Amino acid sequence: MRILGAMLGGTISSYNSSGTVMLGTPSFARSFLLENFPSHEFSFPEFKTYSSEDATPYLYRDALKKIICSAEGFDGILITHGTDTCAFFAQLAARVLPSLDIPFVITGSMRSPDVDPNEASGNLGFAVKCLEEGKSGVVFRNAEGAEQLYKAHLIMSPDINGIYTEFSEGSVPEKRDCTEFLEKEELYKILVIPAVPGASIPEDGFDRVLICCNHSGTASAGLVPLVERWTAGGIKCFMAPIPSGAGVYESRKRLRDAGAFELPGMPIEGAWSEVLIR
Repeated sequence: MRILGAMLGGTISSYNSSGTVMLGTPSFARSFLLENFPSHEFSFPEFKTYSSEDATPYLYRDALKKIICSAEGFDGILITHGTDTCAFFAQLAARVLPSLDIPFVITGSMRSPDVDPNEASGNLGFAVKCLEEGKSGVVFRNAEGAEQLYKAHLIMSPDINGIYTEFSEGSVPEKRDCTEFLEKEELYKILVIPAVPGASIPEDGFDRVLICCNHSGTASAGLVPLVERWTAGGIKCFMAPIPSGAGVYESRKRLRDAGAFELPGMPIEGAWSEVLIR
């Protein structure tokens, strides 16, 4: 099996220095894969690595573009990524990479390999197994400490203990042509409005708006006229997550009537990806 390795950084490519995790190079992942899976042919093009705190849509887009350009002749793709923002990258990958028609698996580790080599090696080994079985998704340890394959289009960011979850009401994104997203020079600047009381909301400096809502839609008295103004000026506004079974609260209806689009069937990480590529 020919496997393309895209090593994008994160804790799995780091080392521990006096209790501080320092971003390093992907040497552990490469060495582990080459030494433990000699029957597979691996290729590791040079990618720009980054930590989760420095991740940007441009870094994601450029990495995905390089993966697509490098994938010809390969049977699977293994991607390592930082854990804190992995769900956002995975949701974007779930919309961009299916056009290749080969499996892809994204993985990483919560602890650096020199602190806990078993976590990193376990995730990498399980990721290769998933590729061998033709499965795509995201591999991390679950609450029981076992490696698990999560669906990339359902995955949500990990909790404080580093445990990932899946969105319970998710739908599979349609396969689409993402050429425009991959080629465009300027990506959308997205204003994300959190579902917290009294959130401070800027009035300009962005191209798209994503309103985080839980059932009600967080339609404060000041937000509805802003959405009306933004949509009238050509700035598209979106709401997520949208529950499929619950009734529509009046506040969410007010946002919808003001011009905001609902994004059902996806967590906020998936909605962010949709806003970025639509």
